[in-house]
Amino acid sequence: MSSASSGREPSNSAGTPDVSSETPRTRPIACVRCWKRKQKCDKRLPTCTACQSQDVECVPRHQDITSSTELSHSSVIGYVESLKKRVAELEHNVQSSSRKRARTENHRAESADGPLLADPVSTRTQDAVSMVSSHASARTTTRRGHEDSSVRATMGAIGFLSRSAMAEPRGQSDELARKFSLGEIISGALAIDGRDPSKASPAPKTPTIDGHLLPLTHDATSGHLRRFLDSIMFLPYLDEAGLLEQYDIVVANNDRRDDGGSINPLHVFNVHMALAIGILMSPDSAHLSMLSSGYHAVAANQLHSILRSEVSLEHVHCMVMLLLYSLLSSTGGSAWHLLGLTVKTCISLGLHREPDAHADLAMAEANKRRWLFWTVYSLDRSLSIAMDRPFSIQDDDISVQVPPEEEDAAVSIQHISRKLHLSRYVINHARIISSIRTGRGADIMLDYSNICHWRDLPPSLDCFSPMTLNVTDIFQQLSCRALARLVSPIHQAEGGRDLLLWNAHDVEMDAISTSEQFVDRCYARFAQGGFTGTFIDAYDIFHAAVVCVCLAWRMSQQPPAERRLTKVTGTLHKASTLVTAIASRFPALASFQRVLLALSTCVMGEKHSDFNMITSEAFSPMIPRRIQQFIRYTFT
Repeated sequence: MSSASSGREPSNSAGTPDVSSETPRTRPIACVRCWKRKQKCDKRLPTCTACQSQDVECVPRHQDITSSTELSHSSVIGYVESLKKRVAELEHNVQSSSRKRARTENHRAESADGPLLADPVSTRTQDAVSMVSSHASARTTTRRGHEDSSVRATMGAIGFLSRSAMAEPRGQSDELARKFSLGEIISGALAIDGRDPSKASPAPKTPTIDGHLLPLTHDATSGHLRRFLDSIMFLPYLDEAGLLEQYDIVVANNDRRDDGGSINPLHVFNVHMALAIGILMSPDSAHLSMLSSGYHAVAANQLHSILRSEVSLEHVHCMVMLLLYSLLSSTGGSAWHLLGLTVKTCISLGLHREPDAHADLAMAEANKRRWLFWTVYSLDRSLSIAMDRPFSIQDDDISVQVPPEEEDAAVSIQHISRKLHLSRYVINHARIISSIRTGRGADIMLDYSNICHWRDLPPSLDCFSPMTLNVTDIFQQLSCRALARLVSPIHQAEGGRDLLLWNAHDVEMDAISTSEQFVDRCYARFAQGGFTGTFIDAYDIFHAAVVCVCLAWRMSQQPPAERRLTKVTGTLHKASTLVTAIASRFPALASFQRVLLALSTCVMGEKHSDFNMITSEAFSPMIPRRIQQFIRYTFT
């Protein structure tokens, strides 16, 4: 592969010395941007052609040349042999397809025009080029469809091989995923123990209610479905009327479930997942967890049928529903693995790109694709920021637009239009917080201005019923998450006020106030029996409490220090109670409660020597790295 770059240099430098002197300098390996995108890099210095055309910074990759990481002769041979093996497999597939096509052509020719048109010898000897050209001259749409799919599969494999070669892989981890179907990978993600969201381990066997014994009547389940539909604002692609129609069909046919399987498996999946998620959102979720697990198990049993019969967009939808369930219950598998699989599926379907203008897509279908991707995008940003993990897709790789607002909507559509407006509001927050992380604090005041602008222009909430989730509390949580991400773990000088009339101290004071309000609101709902949090909520509450106490401790030398620390102690106690409640479903989150208890003891003792009590808990693998930085830079 290294010969690709040398091929660009002039080979007749001896005859034309002036050309060799003008040959641009090149770096030994591809730049960071080309390497991450697995695209060809001409390695020019100081900026490669790909980065220069996009007007972005060309960052060189650092190559470790120590003996421990140097490629040995045997590893090079092994890598080359793996490429040769893959090429041989592709050639074998091409030859097999050619022979199969030859037999088909012979059979059709003999049946239609007699034996004079059959030429098996010449047909068997066709190479890959002649096979591709034969597809272009196909006479029937059926034959063209089969041949085109074969060509796409072959060319896709060849493209993957070339991309792998350019990226210089040294492992064969990608081979594992190609050996399993999508259904098997989803089943594997569901089989991971969700009690500790930060790591993957086999889930223990838990008893579930048999699907035939589950109550599925309007009286027993309508409340759970309604509670799920109240949160449909965060699934803008989902059709509420269509789901209600599916619910009526499934309930009506519940007694005849064994009579021929006449119900669409996707309808069964949607209804049971909606009920399972709705139960977990109710205040009685602790008493109905077994019932919720039963609905989830019935839905999971429909996956293989759905993956065989439904279009790819429905596959993504199913994974989104499974992901939402895993955020609420530890029996739902690994949310992180489900999220990664969902994003990869979106990318493979091209949902992150704007639909082709020449594609035969109706406006409703194109908007559904857009909404589906931005739903996955929002979930990715929420989970990645909360757990302090890398994004599954970068903003630079996204070109699809959020669907525009419909201006001329009838009265019957206004309710849906307002919910879509709320979804846009949540997506805008996800894009803002994504830019904050990728910007790495390049301009804190500009980021803070974007947060304030977003926070000061909330959407109208007139269309939501009293049963709807407390949307204002969700907005408060999103504001707290953004400000907690914006403030620096390292104490920064106050500095002067710029044209935006803010400085770092103002941002930190806003972060403390917003964090306290967020924890107070969650605790008020908990006291009223209406708090049911996901493990993302536990991460956000924990992050808010730590940021609040760390920033207040930095300001403890300023008056009124005693009153500020007393209020922070109350916030720590409330956050500890909330985290403990969520840890009843995700036991690994109990480590958050122990850190909060150690911080509370440290704050009340007001002694830096108490930092030893925090160290063992705060720096465990379960604690996000950013939280560890806040504690380390504050109490050391």
